[in-house]
Formats: sequence, structure tokens, C-alpha cells
Amino acid sequence: MAAAGLLLTACAQPVAKLERSSLSLETDAQDALALPPPGGPSVVSVVERRFANAIQQDIILSTVATTAGQNTLRVQFFGPVGADGGETTLADLQPTEGSIAREMRRVLPGIAMARSPLFAQNSYGPFGYATGRSGTNDLCLYAWQRIAPMRTEGTFRARGSVQVRLRLCQTNATEEGLLAIMYGYTINAAMGGYGWNPYGVLPAADSRLGMTGQPIHPYGLAGSAVLSASSPVEVLPTARPAVPRPTVASAPEVRVAPPPVPANAPIVPLPPSSAASSSQATPVVPPPPSD
Repeated sequence: MAAAGLLLTACAQPVAKLERSSLSLETDAQDALALPPPGGPSVVSVVERRFANAIQQDIILSTVATTAGQNTLRVQFFGPVGADGGETTLADLQPTEGSIAREMRRVLPGIAMARSPLFAQNSYGPFGYATGRSGTNDLCLYAWQRIAPMRTEGTFRARGSVQVRLRLCQTNATEEGLLAIMYGYTINAAMGGYGWNPYGVLPAADSRLGMTGQPIHPYGLAGSAVLSASSPVEVLPTARPAVPRPTVASAPEVRVAPPPVPANAPIVPLPPSSAASSSQATPVVPPPPSD
């Protein structure tokens, strides 16, 4: 009886629940916080990690390159995470030369990256980028951007920010082609906390819209610039370059050897010259040889 009671007690114990120590979990591609532009690299998987003050996603993109590593679009949302967040916090700092250099050494080891001195700006604001060659055919891009509202005075001001990092390597790519991903990516999520708005206040529409007496022309043209046509430009014919004619090799001169003279043939002397006398104008034919 005692043994049967212990057996029943053991069977009645609840099944142990597996607890994960890591907060990084793979989610569906449709739950990505940001997506590349249409025609860009496809989303392979999404790895999400929650912090006490942020949600981070590593959006893994398809890779067509020989360079080691994964093409990744990292997006970090800073704001009120709530009870689902972790215990650690994530630093939200403005990108600096030192921090960007450390990031590039970590995700693109052994590749000499050159920062672009040109100003670049997409729909969410300015961003920076660097490019570098890996091997002979791979071109790599690393871009960084921090989206945050401008500081304004007042109690109800916009809060929150978004950090974006793009690591992209592709075979036989161009700088313009890789930058198109940074110009065309879209953020398709938001935090529900009150006041979360990393984009700031949107500018008002043009006051001329819908008003009479305010013509608006496309492409910034105005007034007579729309009606006037540019004068025709005479295009001079371009001199055709001289094409060298192919050299035709002349046929070699063929000399035909005269037929052999028989041994018993009569000897015919040469015709007389102009200086010869009239008495010698008639040639002397020798008699035929004897048998």
C-alpha cells in the first residue's frame, strides 16, 4: 500500500516547464520591424531580443557574395517595452567615429572600409555609410542612422528613437546599387506608448495648395520657363575616322623558263642595230647542219 501511494504521488506531480535563459528568439519574417525595398534582398529570418528599454531585431537578408558573414539589417526601437522586456538596458547613443569603427571591425573583419565624405539623406533623415572591397568581385557597404526627434521645449514632447545598421556585401555590385537599399527600406512598426514619435513633427503642407492665383508647375519650373522652348542646337556631323584599307599582297611574278633548245637547231643571229650599215641589214642564215 505504501509503495502504491508513492507511485500515485509521483504520477500526480506536474510536468517540469522548460525555461529559456536567452531572450533572443527567432520570429517570422512578416513580424520584421523594417523591410528592404521591393526588388531588394529577401528576408531570410528575423532574430528578436527584448531589453528593458528597447526591442532589437536582426533582419537577416539573402546573401550573394563570397565574403564570410551575413547581410543584416539591424533595427533597434527605444521606448516603453513594458513587462515583456528583459532586465538589461541597451545604450542609445549618437553614432561616433570610434563606435562606427568598432562596429565595422566586428561585422566586416579584415576589410578596409572607406567612409564617404558625401552627405546622404533618405526619408527618415541623414545617414552615413562606408564601402570597401572584399576579394576581387565583392563590394561591401556599412551604413548607420539614428532617427530621433529634435529637442523641443514643452511638457508633451516627442520621445523615442530608432537605430539602424545595414551590413551588405554583394558580388559585382556598385555603390549606387547598395545604397538603394538604404534609401528604400521601410519601417513598418511603432511602439504604442504615449508620446513615442522618433520622427518629430511633420512639416505642414505648402500654403499655396488649393489657393487661386497660385500656379504650381512641375519640377520647379515657373512663369515663362514653362512656355519657352530652348533654341535648337545645330549638331555638326562628326568627321568619320579614316579607315585603313587592307593591303592586298601582289601576286608573285612567275617566270616561265624557255623550252630547251635542241642540239641540232640552227643558230639565228640577233637583229641588226640602228647603227649597222645597210649592207649588213640582211641577216646571213648559215646552212643546215650536215647529217
